[in-house]
Amino acid sequence: MKKAIISGSTGLLGRALVKLLCLKGIELLCLGRKELDKRSCEEIFGSSAVKYLCLPMERILELKRKSEEVNWVTDNSCVFYNFAWSGEKKLTDGTFKSQLENVGNSANAITVANDLGCKKFVNAGTIEETFADSWFKNSSKEFNSTQMNYSLAKIAARDMCKIVAYLCKIDYVHTRLSVPLDFTLQNGSYVANTLKKISKNIKYQKPTNSQLFDIISVEDVAKAYLLIGCHGKNKADYYIGSSRPATLEQFFNAFEKLLKTKNIKKTEKFFSNKSSFFNYSQLKQDTGFSPSSIFEDILKESF
Repeated sequence: MKKAIISGSTGLLGRALVKLLCLKGIELLCLGRKELDKRSCEEIFGSSAVKYLCLPMERILELKRKSEEVNWVTDNSCVFYNFAWSGEKKLTDGTFKSQLENVGNSANAITVANDLGCKKFVNAGTIEETFADSWFKNSSKEFNSTQMNYSLAKIAARDMCKIVAYLCKIDYVHTRLSVPLDFTLQNGSYVANTLKKISKNIKYQKPTNSQLFDIISVEDVAKAYLLIGCHGKNKADYYIGSSRPATLEQFFNAFEKLLKTKNIKKTEKFFSNKSSFFNYSQLKQDTGFSPSSIFEDILKESF
């Protein structure tokens, strides 16, 4: 992989991948819905070498023409990474209709990637797809999710992308994540904000969600996507995580314990669940990926 195109490049995952690929000397065309000048690009991506296009996903079919305006030439090593997704106020909210608009946008992105000559399309999904798929196989149980519209739209996007990629004859790789986290706690998510409160001994509202989550650093996620771009196999569906799932309450309790004891061994009991939903073994087998940091490493950034 010598070149890459990244949609949703200004988001948490896109930004982390851009920074890593820049360090590897890979030429990048970054896409986003915000107008950014050169200075803003340097601040966001940490490099002035990237090419950036303000191109909302609803206009993704214009990419081929727009890329020529910034003198971008795609070669046969180019990988298209699709991180773009939108809700109403956040990625996971909104009606099913508003969430469903992302499906067509993702499918159109594959068509454009193929027209440009990209060799591979890597799509970012969510572990919520896995939970929903499990429910479909055993629908006698209630589908208990606060993100139902998001989950179903993500499944629809995954399956539509598979079909379009097959018809276009472009390699398609699907990926799923649970909770990517900036271990410096600067990204402002619910998990990051709660961990910051804990580190400052500020009271917080205990979570009531009993669902399992798997926290992984955004740096490790970026490393996984780099390896997938280079070695990921066509039609693969990779889970990217640390395979140490727990409930949010368990994560928060573990962090409190870490801050008090400074003893990582005492937190192991919080991560004893071995759910098959959170298994990254296929990713490791195909690409050699293993996480380089664990949840407890956040402690190092908290002082």
